[in-house]
Amino acid sequence: MKRSIISYLSRTSRTGWLLLIVALQVLFMVAFHGLFPFSVEKIGAVSGGMGIPDARMFYTFSQLRDMFQHYGPEGREMYLQLQWVDMVYPMVYATLLASLLYLVFKKTSLEMLVFVPFVAALLDYTENILLRISILSFPHMNRIPADVAGVVTFLKWLLIFAALFFIFSGFVWKIIRKFKSREA
Repeated sequence: MKRSIISYLSRTSRTGWLLLIVALQVLFMVAFHGLFPFSVEKIGAVSGGMGIPDARMFYTFSQLRDMFQHYGPEGREMYLQLQWVDMVYPMVYATLLASLLYLVFKKTSLEMLVFVPFVAALLDYTENILLRISILSFPHMNRIPADVAGVVTFLKWLLIFAALFFIFSGFVWKIIRKFKSREA
């Protein structure tokens, strides 16, 4: 499994594939923020600016229930539609982040960091399922899926930020190494 993922990343980290993945990332960001009739902004507009739980760092059962209440029937339907798009998006951002990590850390002792974005994507899928269960059962939400969703969301963001930190610090490390090798 490790070998097949590394092989996949060796292809997706090539310039052409990387540009395609960046284009997909941009397309998803545009779609989430205005292209679709169920965009984040449109959900925010019908809910009085509540936003979506996926974009928060953490939320409790009570906060999630209040959010879904503010959505109203129209906002809840928009959010359910948005979630269908969010079933593809985690693989896009995970592939982009993992490809960048591969470029930085391939054939080093830190190469295993490429798996961090994929774990974040798995958490994102788990979050989506738990949030779907919660919104479909609204107003009779079960506390357990809602509370677990808040924790899973936090862990997802923690890993995404960790991946971004590793990419940034890895590129800085590579640049410093390159300048030091020129001085020698």
